[in-house]
Amino acid sequence: MQAPVLRRPPPLLIPGSATSPLRLAHQAAFAPDAKTAPYVLHVVSLGPTVGYLFAGSDDSLRAFSPSLEPLATLKSSQKGITSLVRGAGVGSTAVFSTARDGTVVGWDTRDLSKEAFRLKNKTGAPYLTCSQSSDLACLAVGAELHHHEATIDFWDLRTMTLAQTYVEAHSDDLTSLSFHPSPALPHVLLSASVDGLVNTYDVRIADEDDAVQSTAQFGASVSSANWMPLEAGGELKGVWGATTIETVQVWNLEESELVTDLGDVRDVCLEPWRSDYLIGAHYNPALGGVCILTGTQKGDIAIINLSDPSRWILEQVLPGVGGRTLGGQGHADIVRCAHLDTETSTVVTGGEDGRVCVWSL
Repeated sequence: MQAPVLRRPPPLLIPGSATSPLRLAHQAAFAPDAKTAPYVLHVVSLGPTVGYLFAGSDDSLRAFSPSLEPLATLKSSQKGITSLVRGAGVGSTAVFSTARDGTVVGWDTRDLSKEAFRLKNKTGAPYLTCSQSSDLACLAVGAELHHHEATIDFWDLRTMTLAQTYVEAHSDDLTSLSFHPSPALPHVLLSASVDGLVNTYDVRIADEDDAVQSTAQFGASVSSANWMPLEAGGELKGVWGATTIETVQVWNLEESELVTDLGDVRDVCLEPWRSDYLIGAHYNPALGGVCILTGTQKGDIAIINLSDPSRWILEQVLPGVGGRTLGGQGHADIVRCAHLDTETSTVVTGGEDGRVCVWSL
């Protein structure tokens, strides 16, 4: 039996050593002609020289240049867009959007004038998240709980047909899917759910009981999860996961063991900074650990390095309008999405104020 992991006291939050703070480089209204500004809910990078694609609460998809000049409003047929996901591999020109109407749409970033393809499930279950395999052949799409089933559909992108479906691995909505990025492991999939489980699978196996390779129980609804190494420069044998109660955990998937419970991000503060909510998380190779983006109700954003579980580092603060850090010109409301590019030292954000922002050195 696994020994219980004791929750540590909240870690210290110490100032970062960055000599060049990120500044607000560009800002734009997501939908300048709208009577009521829609929330900006999702963002993906289209490449450093192309720009960004954002999704709004009005179901519009809008492309912007790196300096946030409007490029295009995409002609999307979807209703209730739930996610935007970049295709697998460095330099991918694919973007996928999932929606509550049970569709997943593929977009080719070289020609955003039309949908590249549109796939729809037969059950009517809303699609919530997706991931493309490293060999580009498979698209896994996770659904909302529907008729007592929370499904993962596997679409063959070579034939545009449904290859198989898992129906028993989770008991509630799918929130995150991620194929292993290694070209040698295109068959290994990670899934997270509202049921608090994070699973891994060998998707070459049709029988779900045999396909499940590991399971981690987070004890709360998991909002996002992804692969990470458990030591600097190591193989991707671990997973980080963030929950809807603003906690973060790291697990060893091979042993199905909890490595670190990082606790509630709201418990850690360095005046005047205090986080109200978690925007997102990712593994940052340059920092050697999990990096989180947190926000305040007034639009402030913090980038926090969690590589040392006992001493978190407040790397950057991106000030909002009228927020706790004063003097900011960024967001004026809750920030709903963010993309951090470590290679270009750029952060792109969107929020409930209907604004999109680019922060850079």
